[in-house]
Amino acid sequence: MHSHNIRLPVFLAALLLFFTTDALAGRAGPPGKRRPPPPVVSVEKAVKRSVRSQLTVVGTIDPYRTSIVSSEIEGRVETAPIREGDLVEAGKTVIAALRRTDLEIDLRIERAELAKAVQDHLRLKRGSRPEEIEAYRARAREKEAELKRDELGLKRAEDLYRKKILNRSNYDQAVAKFEISRSQYLEEKNNLRMSEIGPRKEEIARARAEVARMRARIAGIQDKLRKTIIRSPLTGFLTEKNVEVGQWVAKGGRVGEVIETRKVLVRAPVSEKQISFVTVGDSARVRLDAIPGRVFTGRIARIIPKADTKSRTFPVEVELDNTSDYALKAGMFARIVMEYGASVQSVLIPKDALLIRPRGASVFIFDKGRVREVSFKPGRNVDSFVEVPGGEIKPGMRVVVQGNEKLRNGITVRLPGQIRVGPGGKKGRGKRPAKKGKNNKGRRG
Repeated sequence: MHSHNIRLPVFLAALLLFFTTDALAGRAGPPGKRRPPPPVVSVEKAVKRSVRSQLTVVGTIDPYRTSIVSSEIEGRVETAPIREGDLVEAGKTVIAALRRTDLEIDLRIERAELAKAVQDHLRLKRGSRPEEIEAYRARAREKEAELKRDELGLKRAEDLYRKKILNRSNYDQAVAKFEISRSQYLEEKNNLRMSEIGPRKEEIARARAEVARMRARIAGIQDKLRKTIIRSPLTGFLTEKNVEVGQWVAKGGRVGEVIETRKVLVRAPVSEKQISFVTVGDSARVRLDAIPGRVFTGRIARIIPKADTKSRTFPVEVELDNTSDYALKAGMFARIVMEYGASVQSVLIPKDALLIRPRGASVFIFDKGRVREVSFKPGRNVDSFVEVPGGEIKPGMRVVVQGNEKLRNGITVRLPGQIRVGPGGKKGRGKRPAKKGKNNKGRRG
């Protein structure tokens, strides 16, 4: 009984030592230095595409059109309803309005003068009415009767004057009275004749010209009234405002500046060595630092055939449609990619896969859980890809794009989501250690 009590603690101590040693062995793994886990990398496939040579230049976004709005007449500003930065619509948005009162008064006066001129012209064109002719005829008969009366009175005065019964003064009065009557008769007779034959063509033409002159004066005033309302000539934005309410504006005075941005022009200088590659009508892609991640496609609208003599560059303009919210704004910095030449089938890899080392450029190819480094001379840049000439990399090969900075040729790697990559690229979480006895049930190594 005593010896049994001694053997039991010894057995328990040995058993505890065994499990402790087994657990430590399970953590430490095989004897020697523990290996670090394989690095995690991300991969993408090499692709084959038809590409053209590219020319990349930097430029600035300009408005499609810019208008300096001026006043066509002089006057005092009565309203100036919009502010800088407001959206304007061609022919509708009012930038400023001038005082109209004086012009409206002049218009009423000229309309009254026109009405009078129209009536005079119509009277001459219609000629005299029968009633008017009869009135002229009656006056002519009246003057004829007065003439005959004064003629008889003159004859009596002459007879009395020869007989020295009438003095010279009374005789002269009789003569004067007769001459007046004859003159009045001839005038009325001429008026009757004119009323019967109607006005001359020259008089009608003169009256018609007067009507046209008055209508032209009215049209001039109406035109000035329209010009008191200064509207935007373009659809876009007001970028500069030069007047305020109460300010006097001279004829030709500057009111504001409006830019049209439904379309924009990206203007960039191209060197004289490269300008021969640029052709009007070709497509171009535009990237903006202000709008990262987006690519805008436009066309080359024009090449200005006059170089800057200092830089020897020619301005090139690319036309772009703006977005619905006018995201493209004048003055933004832009990068323009223009393609030229014939299309060629090329193998492309993402730019992130390219490593630039002192000995040259290289890329890591992922194959069956390992990487292989391939050196090459990079070709053209195509968007976010780089051309790989020489045929060493085939389409469909997977190249490392993330985690490639510290890789070495031939090492084992693992993809995201993998715990361990064994030989042959087999994925797994490793083997559990063998169970040792009943007391080790459920224990992990």
